[in-house]
Amino acid sequence: MVLSGNCPNAGNRKEKDMDRGFVTIATGKEQYYKIAANLLRSYKYHSADPMPFALICDRTNKYTDLFDRVIIMDDPSFSYADKLRLPEYIPFEENIFIDADCLAYKDLNDFWNVFNGADDFSAFGANLPLDSKNGWFRKEDTGIYQDHVQYIPEFIGGVYFLRKTAELQEFCETVKHIRSTYHDYTFRQFTDVADEPVYALAMSVFGFRTAADRSPDICFFPHHTFFESDIASGKVIYESRYLPERGRIPEAYMVHWGSGSTKGFLYSMEKYRLDRICAGKQLRTPGLKIAELRIKGKIFIRKRLRRLFGK
Repeated sequence: MVLSGNCPNAGNRKEKDMDRGFVTIATGKEQYYKIAANLLRSYKYHSADPMPFALICDRTNKYTDLFDRVIIMDDPSFSYADKLRLPEYIPFEENIFIDADCLAYKDLNDFWNVFNGADDFSAFGANLPLDSKNGWFRKEDTGIYQDHVQYIPEFIGGVYFLRKTAELQEFCETVKHIRSTYHDYTFRQFTDVADEPVYALAMSVFGFRTAADRSPDICFFPHHTFFESDIASGKVIYESRYLPERGRIPEAYMVHWGSGSTKGFLYSMEKYRLDRICAGKQLRTPGLKIAELRIKGKIFIRKRLRRLFGK
């Protein structure tokens, strides 16, 4: 369906062009549907020629009406693990998955150039040697797969590329096995099932490589030490604690906020700006100041209620 409102570039392509497109996931709380809709609107605002955008979800509602395709997931886990079922539900021949807790600040169609010629499953990141101390696993910790791993993928799972092929379905079966035997292996950071370590191990077994050395700048907000943004102008300036050698990075294609930060002040201000520009309204300093006060007030009240009632 066509995106409602006056957001620039809101038109959809014809069905015949829908062999390639973007996809995100929202299951469970309505908050996830809201941020998925914000991702969609930010993409269409910054794209000169928007491509089809699909939503994998557990139900239909007013937010799902905004997407070109809606795919209902059966028996969702309402957790990170739902992302591990992407190969089962991708709607296009070629798909770029983007986490719902992201916002676009440039034309994300450029991602297709990065993944041109990529393996059937890929991500933005690095392909590390097996003796590396970084990455999601160590060879000796991968159980029955340790004689099959070829390298150590390192990435943050905000963006995945998937091509609908028979080999991807074989990959999917390996993903399912690793998920079901997750505690037979030792992964970094996640003691319970998460998409990055499972996909990383399966990628290594299949020889599916990340789009190394071609990754566009994506700000992972939880890692920031300095951050400024304005979604209306596409401005993102940030520093990352894990990229100290790069200093202040002057731009990014996308900000991956992290689901917890989508209730914070900075994301809420970006949503306010997005609401205004997609409704064809101007952004003026007095209105921004009032919005800041209202948002800070709501966050303060929410925190106080959480302390009082534990919610």
